[in-house]
Amino acid sequence: MTTTALNNLWNYLQGLSLSQSDREWLANKLVMPENSVLNKTAEERKADFLRLAGSWSDEEGEEYYQMMKHRNDGRPANREINLDD
Repeated sequence: MTTTALNNLWNYLQGLSLSQSDREWLANKLVMPENSVLNKTAEERKADFLRLAGSWSDEEGEEYYQMMKHRNDGRPANREINLDD
């Protein structure tokens, strides 16, 4: 990323109304090595997602988790996009 893009991202993040736990989560994501995310099991990733979706009831969180998990099913992996349209 360019310096300008990083500054824009920083300004955007400062404008968000984040709780202390949200700030800690974001900080951990920014400093956490990428490979540690890959070592999580599917159940651990699901538990993390449902923890972040804590404002929903268990049924709504599970329903949304399943929708997000399968959001790309049936989509071609390498779509051609015409940027001239």
